[in-house]
Amino acid sequence: MLVGDSMNRNQFESLLCLLREGLANKSRMYETRGRKITKGRGQYIFKFQDYDCTVEFVRSHFLVKEGFRINERGNQNPTLSIDLIDRTAGRWKRADILVFNTGHWWVHGKTARGKNYYKEGDYLYPKFDAVEAYRRALKTWAKWIDDNIKPHKQLVFYRGYSNAHFRGGDWDSGGSCKGETEPILTGAFLDSYPLKMKTVEEVIQEMQTPAILLNVTKLTNFRKDGHPSVYGKKAIDGRKVTTRRQDCSHWCLPGVPDAWNELIYATLVFRQTISGKT
Repeated sequence: MLVGDSMNRNQFESLLCLLREGLANKSRMYETRGRKITKGRGQYIFKFQDYDCTVEFVRSHFLVKEGFRINERGNQNPTLSIDLIDRTAGRWKRADILVFNTGHWWVHGKTARGKNYYKEGDYLYPKFDAVEAYRRALKTWAKWIDDNIKPHKQLVFYRGYSNAHFRGGDWDSGGSCKGETEPILTGAFLDSYPLKMKTVEEVIQEMQTPAILLNVTKLTNFRKDGHPSVYGKKAIDGRKVTTRRQDCSHWCLPGVPDAWNELIYATLVFRQTISGKT
């Protein structure tokens, strides 16, 4: 089960494609409720009938509980309870292998500003630092893992942050990666390492339950050429819809997320080898 934001959906789609290629009869893989993958739906369960296993995705942007409050005008405003686990956590318990992520939503408007947004208990902070909120949310996730996951039966991965490659603006303000055909080969960006990743490392080190960190950050720093850019959507006549809003954070398939799944595969093979299993 992959739990997280659309980056984990991106990885989930890659995993489905990779596994499907190994099936002799591809009709024996199917979504259990006939759902097609879209941005709007937050849960998928794909059954691999010949192997009696499922590959699932559960959307959870922050891993902690999203909510809302009613403001003085009677309107709903979003909130984030950094001390409460996400509502979907009950589903997480049934998985043998879990792959978590969160990160990209923490740099968006209201989340980054932190005004009347973050909650602990019944207290709504008028202003709160997003970096500290991220740390506390990860601590909430880590405590849930420690309290609910059985290490002898279940395996937990946390897949690290993958940097975006916008030029000249952000995802909603004219940022571009159009025309990139080669990776970054030199420069300071290759060595950039988000504070969020340092926070993840610290939290995982303090956990009682082992969690494997898939640290893909520097691996993906190179790949400014790996994003959908203007090619994510097309008009009916085949022309590109727009170049004004480009996707320079998600990844093309086949592409970068395949490498993330290969790392998971290598980890599983290595664990089997050292445990003496075949």
